[in-house]
Amino acid sequence: MPRTVNVDTVVQLFVTAKHLRALDRFSHSDPMCVLNRKCGIRGSWGEVGRTETIQNTGEPRWQTPFTLQYNFHEKQDLRFSVYDVDNDSGFLDDQDNLGTAQVSLAQILSSTNHKLDLNLSPYRHKPGDCGVITVTAVEVSDGTRDRVTLDLTAQNLDKKDLFSESDPFYCIYRQSDDGEEILVYRSEWIRNTASPDWKPVTLDAAKLCGGDWTRNLRIEVYDWDADGGHDFIGDCTTSLEELAEGEGFQIVQYDLINKKKVDKKKGYVNSGQIVLKNVTIEQDSTFLDYIRGGVKLNLVVGVDMTSSNGDPYSEQSLHAIDQRSGENAYTDAIRTVAEILQDYDYDKGNVSPGKSKPEKKLLGLGFGANLGAGVVSHCFPLNGNSRDPYCVGVSDLIENYKNTLRQVKLSEPTRYSDLFEYVVEQFCSEEQDDEYTIILLVTDGGVTDFEETKEILVSSSCKPLSVVLVGVGDGDMGALTRLDSDRARLCAGTKQAERDIVQFVHMKKFLPSGRLDPGAYHQVLEPAEARCKLAKAVLAEIPRQVTEYFKRAGVTPKVPDIPLDLSEDFDKRFNLAN
Repeated sequence: MPRTVNVDTVVQLFVTAKHLRALDRFSHSDPMCVLNRKCGIRGSWGEVGRTETIQNTGEPRWQTPFTLQYNFHEKQDLRFSVYDVDNDSGFLDDQDNLGTAQVSLAQILSSTNHKLDLNLSPYRHKPGDCGVITVTAVEVSDGTRDRVTLDLTAQNLDKKDLFSESDPFYCIYRQSDDGEEILVYRSEWIRNTASPDWKPVTLDAAKLCGGDWTRNLRIEVYDWDADGGHDFIGDCTTSLEELAEGEGFQIVQYDLINKKKVDKKKGYVNSGQIVLKNVTIEQDSTFLDYIRGGVKLNLVVGVDMTSSNGDPYSEQSLHAIDQRSGENAYTDAIRTVAEILQDYDYDKGNVSPGKSKPEKKLLGLGFGANLGAGVVSHCFPLNGNSRDPYCVGVSDLIENYKNTLRQVKLSEPTRYSDLFEYVVEQFCSEEQDDEYTIILLVTDGGVTDFEETKEILVSSSCKPLSVVLVGVGDGDMGALTRLDSDRARLCAGTKQAERDIVQFVHMKKFLPSGRLDPGAYHQVLEPAEARCKLAKAVLAEIPRQVTEYFKRAGVTPKVPDIPLDLSEDFDKRFNLAN
């Protein structure tokens, strides 16, 4: 009899696929899965999320789960779409659709072991001949808030490349109740070594083992290949219970076994060993725990004032102010995001006379404008005061932005790195344990210092910083998409980012009419639903990035010492969990 799920339960959906069509001429597809959801009879379809893209395979096992709030009283229709990703545009219309499958969340949860096979449509001759996806639901229940940090290395790995050592990475699989396996983590790959020392990884117990310490876990090690045809080195089986024996720096090691070599190679012992140098297990701290503990979020708003936006006095300009509403594309983006984040950005020590709450100070910066005498600045305060560049609240910031438009001449080129470097130097010290900075940069794209920007973002990935890029207009957003490291870790040369700190959102996605008339921006974004969707897309990654940074830095939440009006749950208030 299927096990029922309690009301108000959070579930994670893991997806695999098989028998996918190969649309590329000389290789398999590069599949990605997208989940859309519709709530209620009259609800509209909205995107929940996307998995990573896996190269050159017809049988992907995606690592990224979809997280949903299950409501017993509400019908939740789900639509899974699989795409062959051909470019980095970020727009699904630019990718090849391999098929879709529609089902309700209740159908998945009421299936045996919460697991359901779905045939992709359309099909050629019979259902399933163009692909089948398997959706497995995992209940995130109480007792799974433990965070497990694994520090793994390996030694004496088999050599798979002709002229060099292997480029090893590992995958961790969790065994489900029916014996099937779910991929829960894939590490970075390390070039040319038989003894890789991977970076420590932190996983919640819900994802790693469903809270069951005795559940079987399998670790596979591969030699990475650029074409996606990674070579299997060996695997081993363990459990969190066994791994926990490594607490206190008690080294635990496992033989990596390749079954094909066991049968063919006489005297075969192993294909190397994987070594657990250390494991730490601690109760998880949430984003709200840090906010309650006094962490301050500094908001910095960067505004693109380059000439590619068009003459501000022309109706076709992205900076053109609508005479009726007093808004434009830039002010809408700023209001939508800043009015939410300003509640977490306060000056603890600055309370104005007659006011009971601290002032909310925001730093507004412009870039790409001629400030006079032929000098083009790529980082200047919107209020014109370099000694005190802060604005008091969102309205003051926008008013300063409008005043600046009347005083400067839009110019070129479009550079981001100067602004990023200034903010990092001023606010982002790794020694800080109670502040975190968020840069909201609104731009029409076309960045000219892409490599410099990548370098500063990669080097800043170990600092208390998140960067939100909002693209306006119909310009070239390709570089912004590449800076968003959803598909792979951002790299600058041979250096990889420590963590994902960049989120890119194109406002065009939130224009139901598809029109790019600047005068129409405010009218389209006026409805609360549209602004809520934009805020969700922009802010969805912030809580995770904040908690991830402080956990990596070894900072635990402090005793609460902030205004009571900030004690409301971030996800619940801004509907980011739905």
